[in-house]
Amino acid sequence: MTVTCSHRPTAPWLGALILALLLAPQSAVCQAQAAPQPPATPTDEPRWPPALQQALQATAVPASAVSLLVIPVDGGPPRLSTGADTVRTMASVMKLFTTGVALQTLGPAFTWRTQVALGGRLRPNGVLEGPLLMRGDGDPSLVIERVALMMSRLRAAGLRDIHGDWLLDRSAFAAVPEHDAAAFDKQPLKTHNAGPDALLVAHQALTLRLRPDVANPGWARVSMEPELGGVRLDAKVPLDDKAACSDWRESMALELRPDAPPALGWTITLKGRYPTACGERDWPVHWPGGVHQDHTERVLDMAWRRAGGLLKGQVQASGPWPFETPAWFTWESPPLATVVRDINKFSNNVMARQLFLTLGRDAAPTELSPLGPATLDAARARVTKHVVQATTESSTGTSPCGNGVLVMDNGSGLSRTEQASAACVGRWLQALWASPAMPDLLASLPMAGVDGTARRMASVAGRAHLKTGSLDGVASVAGVVLGDSGRRYVVVGVVNDPKADAARPLLKALIEWTVHDQ
Repeated sequence: MTVTCSHRPTAPWLGALILALLLAPQSAVCQAQAAPQPPATPTDEPRWPPALQQALQATAVPASAVSLLVIPVDGGPPRLSTGADTVRTMASVMKLFTTGVALQTLGPAFTWRTQVALGGRLRPNGVLEGPLLMRGDGDPSLVIERVALMMSRLRAAGLRDIHGDWLLDRSAFAAVPEHDAAAFDKQPLKTHNAGPDALLVAHQALTLRLRPDVANPGWARVSMEPELGGVRLDAKVPLDDKAACSDWRESMALELRPDAPPALGWTITLKGRYPTACGERDWPVHWPGGVHQDHTERVLDMAWRRAGGLLKGQVQASGPWPFETPAWFTWESPPLATVVRDINKFSNNVMARQLFLTLGRDAAPTELSPLGPATLDAARARVTKHVVQATTESSTGTSPCGNGVLVMDNGSGLSRTEQASAACVGRWLQALWASPAMPDLLASLPMAGVDGTARRMASVAGRAHLKTGSLDGVASVAGVVLGDSGRRYVVVGVVNDPKADAARPLLKALIEWTVHDQ
C-alpha cells in the first residue's frame, strides 16, 4: 500500500495531540489518506493487459487455471508472463517437442523405407513361387494413394502372381505395448484413437462418403474408402429435404459388426436420414478390429487385386525376416519435413505416434535393419534429454524443462500424463527459432486465418504460425507471431479447467494482443 501524509501549521493547543499521533503506527495516522488500492488482478503476478483481463472475465475460468507467455523470439525480457512456470496438460501443443526433436536429430531429409523381399523364385512370367515378405519401417505416410502407387510399382518390377502368402513383418514396433483404442475416451471409432503400427496404412481408418444420389432421387449414395477386403457396406439412407445440415451424424446410426468368425469379414451398417442440404460429406471412422488388428492386411489385399495382381494365399502377420534375406524392392516415404507438415498442420495423432516411436529406435549395425526395435521408454528419454539440453541457459546451467517439468508419453499430446509448462514450451520454441530446423518447423505450423487448425483466426490472418491443442478440460496454443512493430514473438497460452473450451476467446485475444504491439 502507498501511504501519503500531509503536514500543515497547527494551533499550539494541538501540539501534544499531534506528538502523540506521530508516535503511533504510521498506518493509523495516515489511513484516511492512503492511496486507493488498484482493482484485483487475475493473479499475484504483474497486472494483465486490459484486453486480456476483459477476455478472462467473459469466461467462467479462474485465472489460476491459465498460463500465458509472450517473449521475443531472439531473447530478452518477456512482454507478458503469468503462470508460465505452472506445469499443465498441453494437448497437441506437445507435438512441437516430437516434431522439433525429429527435425533436429533425424534431419528434414530423413525417410522411412518399407522393404519387400521374395520368399521364392520369381519366374520371367511374373509368378512368385513362394511367399512375398514385407517389412514395415514405421512410415506414417502410407495413405491409400501411395499404397496404390506402391502396388503399381511392384507390378512394374515384374511381380504378377504370388503363389503363397503375403507376410507382414512388424518387428520394428514389436516391443511397443498393445494399443487399446477405447482406453483414452471410450470412443474406439474416433480416428484420433488409432494406434501405432510398423505397417500403418491409411491411418487405420476408412471414410464413408455420403452424397445425394442423382441416379436414385430421394436417396443418399454411400461409398467407402479405402476398400477393405472382406468388408461389406450395408447402407440404405433416404434423404431428408427439410432438415438443416447441422450435427447430421447425430441423426444416423453407424455399426461395425464382425461376421462369424471375425476373420471372414465385417459388415458396416449405416441407418438414418441424410439431410439433402449437406451435399457431399465425409465420415472418417477408425477401423476397430478388436483383437483382430487387420486393417493393413485388408487394405493391401484389396489394393493388390485392384492393381491386377493375383494372390493365392492370404495377407497376414508374420515374424521377422530371416536375417540373410535381401530386399528386392524398397518403398521410400516423403522426406521428414513433408511428414512433419502433415502432423502439425492437421494435428494428426497417429502420425505423431509413429514419429515418436521412430525416435525410440536405436541405430543397428546392419544394412538390412537400419534402425532397431522401438520402445516407448527410449523415445521418451531421447526427446526429454534433447529438449532439456537445448533449453539449458548457459548463464545459469538450468532449463525450464528440467526437473520433471517436461513429461512425454506418446508424443502426440493425446494423453493425460504428457505435460509441460508455458516457460518450457516457450524456451523450446526460442531454441528451435535459433536452429537450422527453424524454416521447416515454422512452415509446418498452421497459419492463422489460412490453413490447418488455425484457419478460423481471420482477425490475424497471415500474422501467426500456431499449433493448437484441445482435449476435454484443455485448450492451448503456441507458436510464433509477427507484431505490428515488425518484431516476432513466441506465444504460449494454455487453460486447464473443466470449462477450458469456453476460454478459447481468451487465447484468441492473446494472439491479437501480441500482434498489436504498438
